[in-house]
Amino acid sequence: MTMASPFGVFVCLLIVLPQIQAASIPYNGTVPLQGCQIPCMTEVNLHLFLHQFVDGPNQPNRNEETLLQTSFPFGFGTTIVHDWTLTETTNSKDTVVARAQGVHVQAGLTKDNRWYMTHNIEFEQGRFAGSTLQVIGITAGLESGQWSIVGGTGQFIMAQGIISFTNHPASTWEDGIKELNIRVRYTNPQPVRIILKSLYPNCNVLLFEGKQ
Repeated sequence: MTMASPFGVFVCLLIVLPQIQAASIPYNGTVPLQGCQIPCMTEVNLHLFLHQFVDGPNQPNRNEETLLQTSFPFGFGTTIVHDWTLTETTNSKDTVVARAQGVHVQAGLTKDNRWYMTHNIEFEQGRFAGSTLQVIGITAGLESGQWSIVGGTGQFIMAQGIISFTNHPASTWEDGIKELNIRVRYTNPQPVRIILKSLYPNCNVLLFEGKQ
């Protein structure tokens, strides 16, 4: 019977040891992160006014269009595409800071004005130009309400937050004005380095390095 050489034993351990250690990790277990440099979250508050020029006959300035008109009670299923404008004042002729582009659908079978809305707010001016916020919520014909911010791009990477809106007294039959208070948290687009502590003592494995 021949004895294995020290080199052979070393090679065998290199092959077998990772399998033994991997088997010791529970199915639903997690490997702790060490030396993890997580980018900071930033919060900003924005105050803007949304201008909705409603669809309808003799409305040359409208910024929404009905795609589907149904005969269901309360107009259930009626779908409208919109490109609403956002300014810093109640004057719709002021500089357009951003546009809310998306659709709203009458989603209520038992109630009127249960408009489910989803749109991207794309900023055109200022420090956030080119960035977007993904927003969803209900516009229920109420004087005030809230929409959820569920994502973003550009400066608003991994955005989350809330938009509180109020129907503004300066609204007219043509221009429905909503005062928006936007509170959003997002991840700074800076280099990120995440290090996973390997199963081997004193050994770090680089998983990711780059920009968010």
